[in-house]
Amino acid sequence: MRIIILGAGSIVPTPRRFSSGILLETSNAKILMDAGPGVVEKLRRIGVDPNLIDMLLITHYHIDHVSDLPVLLKLRPFNSWGGKAENPRKLRIYGPRGLREFMEENLFENKFFEYLKTLGCHDLVKLEEMWEGESRPYPGIAVKSVPVEHYGGIAYRVEADGRSIVYSGDTVPDRRLISLAKGCDVLIHECSFPRSHMLGKHTSMEDLAEIVGEVKPRLLIPIHLYPIMDEHAEDLERLVREKGVDVFVPDDMDIVEV
Repeated sequence: MRIIILGAGSIVPTPRRFSSGILLETSNAKILMDAGPGVVEKLRRIGVDPNLIDMLLITHYHIDHVSDLPVLLKLRPFNSWGGKAENPRKLRIYGPRGLREFMEENLFENKFFEYLKTLGCHDLVKLEEMWEGESRPYPGIAVKSVPVEHYGGIAYRVEADGRSIVYSGDTVPDRRLISLAKGCDVLIHECSFPRSHMLGKHTSMEDLAEIVGEVKPRLLIPIHLYPIMDEHAEDLERLVREKGVDVFVPDDMDIVEV
């Protein structure tokens, strides 16, 4: 399995990082987790056709996690030359409660986006709302979710190829996520700020160290890093390694083999 970091940052862009997006490449599926601004362009840079994405896992409906969703949808009916695709593939979209309402009100029933229906985009998606449960979309792949404390958000655990990846989305420290993550190979968890700079419902680097001390993943990948975290990366690494856990602080476009 490969983990490709398309967006390790926040809504505040820096030369190293921008908004959320993680690509999991398993033996039989390409799974995109969140689709913040710039994710589709980064897929192009690494040579991945967005129309070959099998699944999109949305953690919550904030702009920095879903703004490239209309782009993914509009691309679906087109081939690589810009003509009509012969047999366009359906995109499975998972999301927390309200997914169907979000899709209809913002995209398919939005008069300014009527052309999405004209193009047939609404027929090229399969929606599945998740909250606390499990889905098995393909043989050998399990997707589990739990709610977390962040404006109706959820976290995911993806099990495939004998590996387990947990992705927090945005959240404060949450016992439900800790239970979901225990025993995982890789924990991809938000780490927005040092505690002294906290804004909103997020996790500080000090809190994240406590979380990994309980979860004990093989590897921690902190994401959703605001610019202030650039000067605290070494502090974060030290705090996590003191808990006996390996850590990799990523930039956009980094690749991790699992």
